[in-house]
Amino acid sequence: MMQIYSQEDLILYAYNETELNDSVRIQNAIDSDPLVESEYKEITDTLNFLDRLLLEPDEKVMNRLMEVIGN
Repeated sequence: MMQIYSQEDLILYAYNETELNDSVRIQNAIDSDPLVESEYKEITDTLNFLDRLLLEPDEKVMNRLMEVIGN
C-alpha cells in the first residue's frame, strides 16, 4: 500500500517539524516518487523565496507616520 502525503506533511517536513518515523517515510517517498519530489521541491523553493523576500512599508506610509510622530 502506497502512502500518500499531503502538502501539509511536506511543509512540516521542510520545516523539520515531523517525527523521526514520519521524516524517514516522507524522505523515502521524495526519493522514490518523482511527483512527490517535484512537489517537495516546489514547496522548498517557495519557502526559500519567502525567506529572501523583504517587506517594507510604502514610502507614503512612512512619511505619514513621521508627520504624525513629529506633531
